Amino acid sequence: MEKQNLTVRKLPEPPEAPEEPDMNSVYIKAYEGKVDDLVKLLAKVAGSKDGAKIIKNLPGFEGKNAVKDLQKNPEVFIKSFLKNADDLAELLDTVQDSKLGDKLIALLEKTPAGQALFKEIAENIESELSEYNEAMLQYEDALTAYETALDDFINPAFLPKQDEEAIDEIIAQAEAEAEAEAATEEELLLTEEEIVEDEEVTSDEEVVSDEEIVLEEEILVDGEVVVEEEITQG
Repeated sequence: MEKQNLTVRKLPEPPEAPEEPDMNSVYIKAYEGKVDDLVKLLAKVAGSKDGAKIIKNLPGFEGKNAVKDLQKNPEVFIKSFLKNADDLAELLDTVQDSKLGDKLIALLEKTPAGQALFKEIAENIESELSEYNEAMLQYEDALTAYETALDDFINPAFLPKQDEEAIDEIIAQAEAEAEAEAATEEELLLTEEEIVEDEEVTSDEEVVSDEEIVLEEEILVDGEVVVEEEITQG
């Protein structure tokens, strides 16, 4: 039987996800030119109980008198943050990406200046992430296409017709070969059983012959004994 060649089907490859953005860099760019506005807003709410409680837990304001110093001279803190990029990045990350930052933004947005600042910051962040967001949309589309292609690859219902026919033929051929092999094994077993039976019959015949010889010997011995007894009596 001539074997058909199966269509070569290549396993689909998953798409590569876009690289995660460096959010510290994103925040730095989003707050560019706005750090002084942020610090000045902090200085205004530092006099309130809620404001002071939040600010003293922010990076850059850990000193014992930091809250009071901020109220008196916010420019010192502005200059400090602008000179130290690491401190500024830590502050902005806390403001934008922590529960403490959520409380701070909610407090600052109670003022019109706070609302305007964080509205602009949100727009800046969205703009900085636009390229990444677009890449993510493309990735999600590619991922959906990949998952569909993978289902097509592993699901027999989606196999090409020619592949199904070839596979059925291969399976039928394998079953036929298995049946032929089983029949051959059965014939070998029957032959072995016949050999064993012949050997058993031969053994039985040999046993019977041995018994006959023993009986003949016994009869002969008995005959000799009888003759000896008769001579003694005479």
